[in-house]
Amino acid sequence: MLVNLRTLALAICTLALLCSAARAQRARPAKVTALQATTDKSGSHPATGQTTGPAKVMCINGVSETPGVVVSCYLVAPGFKGVVKAGQSIDATGAGTVTLTCHGQGFMRCNARIN
Repeated sequence: MLVNLRTLALAICTLALLCSAARAQRARPAKVTALQATTDKSGSHPATGQTTGPAKVMCINGVSETPGVVVSCYLVAPGFKGVVKAGQSIDATGAGTVTLTCHGQGFMRCNARIN
């Protein structure tokens, strides 16, 4: 009976050690940066964020107080400068600053994400 308890205890310790080692080897998720730019009666208010290397930048959405206006993201990032429609992504080619500005008419708000 004593041998069975020792064997059981050894098996439990081994299992616990294997489970904790498996968790330690998981890669941490990449840092995500959210950007939100706006325009109002005082003008444009861009948002900026940093990339530490190549990164995907996605235009999440854009809205305007003016009915019927489609708002897009205007992105300036390493290796890219231009308009990106909501739901589309671009690839920043390296480390640097990402600047988001809303592209459309009226008072606007737009959101982008750096992965």
